[in-house]
Amino acid sequence: MRDGYAGTVLSELTVGWLILAAALVTFAGGLGLRSHVGSRPNRRVGRMVRRFRESAVGGVLYGPIASDARDPEELDQTILMPTIVLGCGFLLTAIFLIGYEILT
Repeated sequence: MRDGYAGTVLSELTVGWLILAAALVTFAGGLGLRSHVGSRPNRRVGRMVRRFRESAVGGVLYGPIASDARDPEELDQTILMPTIVLGCGFLLTAIFLIGYEILT
């Protein structure tokens, strides 16, 4: 018992598998959201994404809008690209943790 903490500690392999699951959920959620917003651009979620993209915060995060925020290229920049970046980050971290555990 160190510093009064008696909880359990997850192994690197367990954390690696959990992060891999988070990567898969991120990819599935992002692709699902992109397809949902793309097929229904005037529904509630599509309007919310469009308003966020056209706001000052969206302009800082994504840059200037080249065309209408309902345009497929703008939706890809708003939803799909962050999904790919986060999912790949999770995936690389999981591969590192699982591979390191396998090697040791």
